[in-house]
Amino acid sequence: MRQERTPKVLVVDDEEWMRDACVEILQPEGFEVLTAADGPAGLDLLRRCSPDLILVDLKLPGMDGLAYLGSVKAFDPDLVAIMITGYATLEVAVEAMKAGAYDFLPKPFKPADLRGVARRGLEHRAAALRFSALLHGEAPPAELHLAMLAHRFKAPLVAMRQCVCVVLQGYAGDLSPRARGMIELVAQRTDQMIRFVDDWLTLSRLQQGKGIKEEREVDFAAIVKDVAERAKQDPSAEKVRLEVRVARDPGTIRADPSSLDELVGNLVDNAVRYTPAGGTVTVEVDSKEDEVALTVRDTGPGISPEDLEHIFEPFYRGQAQKNIPGTGLGLPIVKRIAERYSGRVEVETALGKGSAFRVFLPRTGSKELEEKLAVHGARGDSR
Repeated sequence: MRQERTPKVLVVDDEEWMRDACVEILQPEGFEVLTAADGPAGLDLLRRCSPDLILVDLKLPGMDGLAYLGSVKAFDPDLVAIMITGYATLEVAVEAMKAGAYDFLPKPFKPADLRGVARRGLEHRAAALRFSALLHGEAPPAELHLAMLAHRFKAPLVAMRQCVCVVLQGYAGDLSPRARGMIELVAQRTDQMIRFVDDWLTLSRLQQGKGIKEEREVDFAAIVKDVAERAKQDPSAEKVRLEVRVARDPGTIRADPSSLDELVGNLVDNAVRYTPAGGTVTVEVDSKEDEVALTVRDTGPGISPEDLEHIFEPFYRGQAQKNIPGTGLGLPIVKRIAERYSGRVEVETALGKGSAFRVFLPRTGSKELEEKLAVHGARGDSR
């Protein structure tokens, strides 16, 4: 059985302490980290190891970062490169973006900054590869049209986000408090649009029976812990208390790990966004007969009976949630993924007291799972 590929990150920097720091920060996040001390060595690793993401210093011996970036793009136009430098200026940021850098990370940076930019870069890389596969494969016209449309929306949005970040980081000069507030609002709205495009494409692929990679036996509890840990590192989660409770042996699930990550991530993200400051989000994993049960509970406003019957419809936003950022696609994605694995989603809610979303998925070896696999085998399904 083919295992899920570990994402590779190549760090090209002439300072040993910086290379070591990137390894220490990114390896615990599940990345394979390769390092090189100069441009030629970095190009050799690039050709031999095919990384998914490159972090490159602007000032390199023998070949500067911009020249290295040009060689990277000539080798693989879809490869995501992030420029890191201690010589951060507006001119440098603009030149890096013109050369094809996906993002710009000034030194010194915090571990959370590096983890965040690496995750965003890998998400962008995955989306670019999906688009390329559709473009050069045998995708149905409707799916290909959707992918092209999503790509044309996202590319300028990402460019806008990069420019806004450069201004917010001060490379274009000082900002008045009023100007900073307005530009931060632009950044937030741009992030929402990028998330909307990603969710829209994900849901459309799920509706067409796509978007699920090769299935294997998965430790569901490990995925939940990883998602919760990432959520804790997000600045938006600082206002709430996030608790995780996992049973000793909840069991395994036969599934695509990335789709389970998507399912859990959407539920946790929703719970955090809808929980007011000082509230609590509780994530629990347990077993129930032949199923693994995930419960994500919040202390938010709850869902009205009128809204409850529509929350799994694409783009639906309840009246009480109009002022909370969201795409209206997270819960439909959760439902589609759960149903793909013969699971189900249940909701318990009370106005003013919060909500609890429960997902039940068949454990490996359960009778329901065996019946599902038998049906797929009869149909000749292969992924």
